[in-house]
Amino acid sequence: MHLTLGSATHRGRWKVPSSTIPFVQARNYTRGRSNPIDVIVIHTMESPEKPDTAESVAAWFAGATAPQASAHYCIDSNSIVECVRDTDVAWHAPGANHNGLGLEHAGRAAQSAADWSDEYSTKLLELSAELVAQKCAKYDIPAVWLTAAELRGGKRGITGHAQVSEAFKRTDHTDPGKSFPVQTYIAKVRAHLGDKFVPAEEHHWHSKSPAQTPVLQQGDKGYQVKRLQRLLVQRGFDAGAADGIFGKQTTAAVKEAQVAHGLDDDGVAGPLTLAALLAC
Repeated sequence: MHLTLGSATHRGRWKVPSSTIPFVQARNYTRGRSNPIDVIVIHTMESPEKPDTAESVAAWFAGATAPQASAHYCIDSNSIVECVRDTDVAWHAPGANHNGLGLEHAGRAAQSAADWSDEYSTKLLELSAELVAQKCAKYDIPAVWLTAAELRGGKRGITGHAQVSEAFKRTDHTDPGKSFPVQTYIAKVRAHLGDKFVPAEEHHWHSKSPAQTPVLQQGDKGYQVKRLQRLLVQRGFDAGAADGIFGKQTTAAVKEAQVAHGLDDDGVAGPLTLAALLAC
């Protein structure tokens, strides 16, 4: 099914609502979502630029030979296919799966600036930018491109798989590539937002809520503990296996990190400890 989203009006409304996008359920994903959507992650499919690339990749995600991966949306020059509902977690960018939306784009990370400005990519980026503008409006996400450091710092916005990889060290993916036209793309998103666009520095929800970065201590469990354990190991402090259980070894690693950064070594990973680890 080919789909062309319309341009936004000056108030940021859309000629074609996202409810008209065809849905092909991906095979591998996590049902339900326990965190707000904070980031929109841009990917390339590493597939040829063809009229039916979105449909083909969506079918692959849904099929018997599906990879241990998925995305919320697949986009080519004339089509958008939804593969995972926004209310579920797609497996697209470890480190940003729990609070992100993943958008796969026809093309490759190795594309040049000229490749990204050809007719096919121009149409693809326009289609993608309107979808992203819809999501920014729906989930109150700032229309700003985030660096790896800003991701680690809990900022909300739009980013690439490469930035997620750099921030959380879970994969080595480099898409959408060094030549992806970030500024042009963000300008398109803001244009589609129309009057709904708010500069990031004025946005009332530019960072994750405090509940998403709680104080962690011995006895705690869950994905936030697992992320802390991975971060400690990345910084050279032996927290053991990233099992999501804050036990004695994790406590010892936190204390070691606190001493190294001149903090009180109470073994509790609060805002100062996390900020010191993230700043490394």
